[in-house]
Amino acid sequence: MTRLALVLLLGALVVAGCGSNGKPDGDPRPVAARVVDMIVHNKYSTVWEDLHPVDQKVAPFAEYVSCETRNPVIAVPRTMKVVSVNDESVGLGDGKFLDSKAVDVRLGFSGGFRVTHTVHLVADHGKWKYILPSWRYRDYKADRCPTDSGSPPPPTPS
Repeated sequence: MTRLALVLLLGALVVAGCGSNGKPDGDPRPVAARVVDMIVHNKYSTVWEDLHPVDQKVAPFAEYVSCETRNPVIAVPRTMKVVSVNDESVGLGDGKFLDSKAVDVRLGFSGGFRVTHTVHLVADHGKWKYILPSWRYRDYKADRCPTDSGSPPPPTPS
């Protein structure tokens, strides 16, 4: 009977471990803050690891780092604060919609200027991964850097 109980317990552990596409246990706030921090400090080779695999396929490592380095962030924020987290359905560039955590990160710059940036995080194999904005995905898919001339500008808020 003890042997059967052990086999059942091991079986349950294996099945529980197979749920790797489930939502991560961790808080998405520090993940979003880390992603923004790496981007504003031009650490593109490091932040690529946190990019969703669908986006990694359209923006392979060397291309992503090369493209993003062409237009580095020059105004580093003095402060960064996560101000909200919301559940949203978000479209990946390939047209698939996923549940996401929309994490609003407020950046404070010298002179009192502030901007809030939303980072969409989606679950992938038990980890939070960020996704490219759709307009950046479109440019990478077309084999052009999002910041190159000839690339349409990002959409403007209305």
